[in-house]
Amino acid sequence: MAKITAIRTGNGKRLHISLDGKFAFSLEPELAERARLRIEQELPESESQKLVTDDRFYRCFKAATRYLGYRPQSEFELKEKLGRHGFDNSTKEAVIAKLKEQGLVNDSAFAQFWVDNR
Repeated sequence: MAKITAIRTGNGKRLHISLDGKFAFSLEPELAERARLRIEQELPESESQKLVTDDRFYRCFKAATRYLGYRPQSEFELKEKLGRHGFDNSTKEAVIAKLKEQGLVNDSAFAQFWVDNR
């Protein structure tokens, strides 16, 4: 089990987490706060991996909602844009499933929007 030895602000607003004196990963501040990370805290490998996975989902979700803020997007368009930013398939699929659940990605509504604007 590793111990958190440093939590520093990195480029932008992300936090850099060091375990046992070495940089391990970076996180969005909201996720670090939610996990209540603190220096000297013991962090099991499984928890580290979960934090990294949650961070990847969070960043992908933010990017997707940013794209949707410009105009409706088809599922295909959204997957392509997220892929260009380096998000893996499982993360893209999870984010798109969440957006569909919330009614923010709907190919039928997108098709109607596209027809109405032509």
